[in-house]
Amino acid sequence: MTTESPAAEERTESGPPTAAPAAPAPGRARRMARMLRPWTNRPAEPATGDPDTATPGRTSPMARMLRPWTNRPAEPATGDPDTATPGRARRVARVVRLWYGRVLVGVAGVWLLYAVVRWLVSGRWHWSILLDAAPPLLLVFVPVVLLLAGAAACGRRRPWALGLSSAALLLALTTGSGINWPALWRDPGPVPPGALHVVSLNTQYWGQESGVDKVYELLHKHPADVYLLQEHVAWKAGLGEEGYSELRDDDRLREEFPGYHIARRGELLTLSRFPIVASPPVGPAIEFDDRPETPFKRVFDRDKVMRTDLEIGDEVLSVYNVHVTVPLAVDNLDPFSDFDHDAYFRRKFDWRREEIRGLEDDLDRNAHPTLISGDFNATASMREMDGIRDRADDALRANDDLFPTSWRYGAPAAFEWDSVFNRTLPLWRVDWSFTRHDVRVHRYDLLSSEGLSEHLLQDLWVSL
Repeated sequence: MTTESPAAEERTESGPPTAAPAAPAPGRARRMARMLRPWTNRPAEPATGDPDTATPGRTSPMARMLRPWTNRPAEPATGDPDTATPGRARRVARVVRLWYGRVLVGVAGVWLLYAVVRWLVSGRWHWSILLDAAPPLLLVFVPVVLLLAGAAACGRRRPWALGLSSAALLLALTTGSGINWPALWRDPGPVPPGALHVVSLNTQYWGQESGVDKVYELLHKHPADVYLLQEHVAWKAGLGEEGYSELRDDDRLREEFPGYHIARRGELLTLSRFPIVASPPVGPAIEFDDRPETPFKRVFDRDKVMRTDLEIGDEVLSVYNVHVTVPLAVDNLDPFSDFDHDAYFRRKFDWRREEIRGLEDDLDRNAHPTLISGDFNATASMREMDGIRDRADDALRANDDLFPTSWRYGAPAAFEWDSVFNRTLPLWRVDWSFTRHDVRVHRYDLLSSEGLSEHLLQDLWVSL
């Protein structure tokens, strides 16, 4: 025989309630909850005579009957900010902060992954140019922005965002940021009497769109002892790599620069007031140097470093005029064409590596004081430049620009395709000058080419 609790008997006699009573006032509900706590919080005891039907811990009937009063949370008193339930705005703010932190950590992680992969494959994989195309300043700017944004993150997402962003920034600063930090405190000083004046410029197809007269006008504004000029060549738009042809203008050159000695290889032109005592081939040019019948296109494609040994007093100065093969042309990047992009990038990568290694090998054998200048088509963050930087000193030590750039300035062009890359974006330094064997650089400036070229003019004062 099962014994029923007093609450059950009372419910049986009076019958179940037909409707829930109206909810009492908040203060009354709290008082009632305290009064009834001994009955409502105490689990019903199982019947002693029927173990099969007894349910340990079952809520008592009284508790179920009084649930509308006892389980309803008390509303806070008006004007009590410490106990007030968060409103919708606060809930939305919490969700926004949560997803802000998650997105920020995700972006910082992806950027760090890109920065690490870019550095690992730079100069070692023929597709790496697509990762190396980012301006070095962008590699610094993005982590700085992420660091500032990380300060607004909350909870455990903040240290993650700050840590990932700091790692990306440290990698950028130590692997070629392009920032000339010594410019903050170093003064190049005056140029001493007797210093050698050198001008280096990519002339953009010898001023084809601006006019040849403008080339000579610009060069005469910067009277120099030595001119190192690139893209001394004619190019017919629409023919791509097949559109280059040789310029035969020695008479005009002698007229404009009387008394100068002239040396040329492919697109490279060197003008010197000092006698040229030797001009040995460098790199890939060695294979066809003694074959005058070599087609100009072959010479143009592969002869990208010209060395001239200049007799200056009792010494010989070796001057290298450089224009490393461009790594890619934007008009060859259409992913929906049948163009063989892999073969194209591999060929460009191999050519660039041969040209740079050829220069490095010649530097290793050359004991003369040396000046190297030209368009390397490489930025400070590209590891292709490591070998040159290990062997020679960057002339930037005599420059006072904190963020030196030399390329993508406004200039007329024979090609116009709808691309962001065909806009004025002066964010890269691809023109470099180096010295070795005690050649001192007194001044190194990147000057305007006055709309003649997308490149700035490199202006150097050096002495032996």
